[in-house]
Amino acid sequence: MNALDAMHARRSIREFTDELVPAETLRQLVTAAGRAPSSKNTQPWRLYLVQGGALEALRTDYLAAFDADTPAKPDYRYSPNPLPEAWAARAKDCGIGIFKHKGIGRDEKEKRRAHDRENFAFFDAKQVFFLGTQASAYAHGTFLDCGFVFDNLMLGLTSLGFGSCPQYSVMIYPDLLRKHIPGTEDTLFIAGLPFGRPKPGSHTNDFQPARLPVDAWFKTVE
Repeated sequence: MNALDAMHARRSIREFTDELVPAETLRQLVTAAGRAPSSKNTQPWRLYLVQGGALEALRTDYLAAFDADTPAKPDYRYSPNPLPEAWAARAKDCGIGIFKHKGIGRDEKEKRRAHDRENFAFFDAKQVFFLGTQASAYAHGTFLDCGFVFDNLMLGLTSLGFGSCPQYSVMIYPDLLRKHIPGTEDTLFIAGLPFGRPKPGSHTNDFQPARLPVDAWFKTVE
């Protein structure tokens, strides 16, 4: 699969098999992702792979926090509040779309909460990447650089026949990450990335929100 094919094929995967991505494959993937550009070659990213017993312990704590309605304490704010009108409309369409796709009605509150809860189980993935940076280095440019690595990881996984789902939702409990990932006391966590082999025949994985036509956001100036 070439780069353009991977860009078109990538989508958010929320159901995985139990297959682990082999350690050597992950090493090659992370090495390639680290070729991403950064300002003055600062390479400000930090990437953590959590799996096995460590992931199960983290998952248990995350679900307990969600079930207890623990207040969110993210390290940073993801979106402006309020969202620009056009953005808010697309976000609403996406939310409604995935509920309809999964057959969840507007008044089915328990099913909606169960849907939300899947985020905090990392969609039952067997492996999860967590992206971060040095807390004192928080700046928009730093996030841009880290985003290059994150996109490389997603496209690389897709090109190898795997899938992933980028998550900000789990960033609301960064203290749990610092509890379970040693040496991260000064890490500002940016995003999570559950990944693995997409589950064959998954109806959930078929969901793909509509994309804007290219001419709505791309302009040529001559």
